[in-house]
Amino acid sequence: MIKIGFVINFDYKSWYGGTNVIKNLIYCIQKYSKNNYEPVLFVRSSLKKKELKEFNSIKIVKTNIFDVSILNRIFYKVLILLFGRCYRFDSFFEKHNIKVISHINTYAYNFFTGYKSSIKCISWVTDFQHLYYPKYFSIKNKFLRNLNIVLCSLHSSKILVSSYEAQNDLKKISIKAFRKSVVNQFYFKFDKSKDIISFLELKKIFNIKKNFFFISNQYWAHKNYEIVLESLFFLKKNNKLNNLLILSTGNSNDHRNKNYFDKIIKLVEKYNLNDNFKYLGVVTFQQVLSLMYHSIALINPSKFEGRNVSVEQARSMGKKIILSDIGIHREQNTPRTVFFNPNDYKKLASIIFNTCIKHDINIEKRYSQKINDKNTYNLCKYFQNYEKIIKSVINLN
Repeated sequence: MIKIGFVINFDYKSWYGGTNVIKNLIYCIQKYSKNNYEPVLFVRSSLKKKELKEFNSIKIVKTNIFDVSILNRIFYKVLILLFGRCYRFDSFFEKHNIKVISHINTYAYNFFTGYKSSIKCISWVTDFQHLYYPKYFSIKNKFLRNLNIVLCSLHSSKILVSSYEAQNDLKKISIKAFRKSVVNQFYFKFDKSKDIISFLELKKIFNIKKNFFFISNQYWAHKNYEIVLESLFFLKKNNKLNNLLILSTGNSNDHRNKNYFDKIIKLVEKYNLNDNFKYLGVVTFQQVLSLMYHSIALINPSKFEGRNVSVEQARSMGKKIILSDIGIHREQNTPRTVFFNPNDYKKLASIIFNTCIKHDINIEKRYSQKINDKNTYNLCKYFQNYEKIIKSVINLN
């Protein structure tokens, strides 16, 4: 059995999407690998047991190897640059019989084992937003992002991306990185009996009194919440708002744009939309899935994505999805999707209004019931592609 290590050395509370991708891939490995692979999760020793309950089916190793100062992190990278490996990393992972470290987040506390290391290393780049929206990043941050890509091209075994659009973006930074890259488009499992809270209970938890649309995104500037509020205000001016409600969850902090969340809340108040747009905060994973399942439709108005997690979760349920018309959303190719120009609030308003009045709960339930076979196929395909990547890294036929 080949042991594959996964590392959560980032603040997973600020990036649930990345955590959920890793958790879902681990599920696929355990379900489809026929015991040929064993996933092992490495986390910071400071994480508490209750924070790890979603990973209760996997071996977890707590370690302080990642809880080091920035000077130590620089020192380890210098060692790898000089010698092609870091003895501390090698001895630690060899002790746990790890052959491959997978899905190392290139942008957050990035590390690599080195091209001379016996431990293979798969770096994971989620997107290249800084190439498209440089105004959201400092000069230092843009430089470090590009530098990390170059270092990964030299010292990672593979660079993993989740879309072909992202893979093409690699060329703009490093041809060597592009040639070392592989695409693995993730999908999500869905089990209504385990994942979903009843609508009645959900209403009690969040004091919901009517049907709603759902947005599950971080409050980062490129997520484009303004267009949603502009569309609601347009409906209000045209007396079409009625009982329409949009619920939103996600981290409200954008370290690059500290005032963005406050700007959105002030816009809600300016347009007097407090009864039509509600922010619920950061909620549990089960609550996110339940809100999505019971919603009229998922909305993602974002101007940029790598491969959106909530869109794939909605696909797994057979949900209606209202998406901004950007390249990655087209690539995701989700059924039951309506696209709108991310700058056209009138078009979005029209879609929201028409989707609301045509909503039929019985039709939604039928779509949800029919989706299981397709989900199984997607998840199996996802794992098989990932297995090919693992085999290529460790030179297995």
